[in-house]
Amino acid sequence: MTRRILTIMLAMVIAALGTAGVIYYALSADARARAAITDAVTVAIATERIPAGTTGARIRAEELVRLERMPRSSVPSTALPAVGAEFDKLVITSTINAGQVLLKANFGEQDQVTSGLALPEGKMAVTVQTGTPQQVAGYVRAGSQVAIFLTYKLVDKNGEESKIERTRLLLPRVQVMAVGSYTPPRRDTEDEEPARSGTANGTLLLTLAVDQKEAERLILGLNTGSLYLGLLTDSVTVKPGTGVENTDRAGGVSSIFP
Repeated sequence: MTRRILTIMLAMVIAALGTAGVIYYALSADARARAAITDAVTVAIATERIPAGTTGARIRAEELVRLERMPRSSVPSTALPAVGAEFDKLVITSTINAGQVLLKANFGEQDQVTSGLALPEGKMAVTVQTGTPQQVAGYVRAGSQVAIFLTYKLVDKNGEESKIERTRLLLPRVQVMAVGSYTPPRRDTEDEEPARSGTANGTLLLTLAVDQKEAERLILGLNTGSLYLGLLTDSVTVKPGTGVENTDRAGGVSSIFP
């Protein structure tokens, strides 16, 4: 009987100690949580996907972020407490996913990002297709400055094409933003060798930074004639003129012959 009582009492003591341990752990965990909240900071979190190129002004106007309190130790030191007016003219440099904390490094200047392609302010990107020789045999690279010439057939007042061709300067200086991959011409027979990157029949894609008027001239020229590029340096000055024609006739336009 005494042994049974001792066993019951021992079990009660163990249960009490276990209960006390659980209560202590819960209280200590609560204390730790309160301590973390006490050391919390406010951070800006994306409420939805924010694409690259979105301005800070748009983020604020459309309320694309929410503010939350989070433990300081759980967020980067560069986390933004809010998207203030100082970010209005800056843009997101890479896509922000919903739920992501915004960092100072997520913002950059307006000309750093436009859908993944850096563009000077006030310029748009237009891509044209040229042959390899017309693109200076591949020496034109991203960042190059080029002059663009256009060769086209003259038309009369009725819109009929003549046999007279003229080459004129179309755009005196534009910046190259990107150069696409070379596409060799197709082989007509299996015996023919594939064209190399320096041949005249392949094509290259060239993306240029232009304003509206330049884009209009470039697109029209591309669809009515053939383009040829000249690689420029800072010391080269290219001036618009009447161009040259494939005739010997005298007139306001120079002949291709001296």
